[in-house]
Amino acid sequence: MLELVETSEFVLFILETNGIVFGVDRDYVEAIARFKKPHVRVSLKAGSPEAFTRKTGAKPESFEIPFRAIENLLNYGVSFHVAAMSADPRIMTPEERRSLIERLAEIDPGLPLNLEEEVVDPYETTLARLKYAGLDLDWPLKKIYAPIRGMRKVPQNESE
Repeated sequence: MLELVETSEFVLFILETNGIVFGVDRDYVEAIARFKKPHVRVSLKAGSPEAFTRKTGAKPESFEIPFRAIENLLNYGVSFHVAAMSADPRIMTPEERRSLIERLAEIDPGLPLNLEEEVVDPYETTLARLKYAGLDLDWPLKKIYAPIRGMRKVPQNESE
């Protein structure tokens, strides 16, 4: 399929993933690395194993798999970025957000600065899945977290 994308008129093809396949099997990442047009968007669900299990129903040990995917994408030089619902305080606590940012920084210090932070869109199916996972969200959204770039400490000029 990616062969068709590569020879198409499109300059970019965004491949969205939760990272599970790319974290479990590097062969998929190696195969994508052969192409120029795919850009992978890794969507993270949580910032801790406990939150990952609560939100997805998956085993806590599966929490690390998407982070392995990110490492694999970096190692193979695949174009990608990371996204998370980390701007929405209804979905992610400040502690969980901090944990997510720290985990990304362990992999590469630039990852948190390029994190695509999202809030939940109120689609019926999304709200139903979240309610099933124990998250009953109030609407409209009243506040979001400050962007990560705004949280970054700027070095002080020592001469001042």
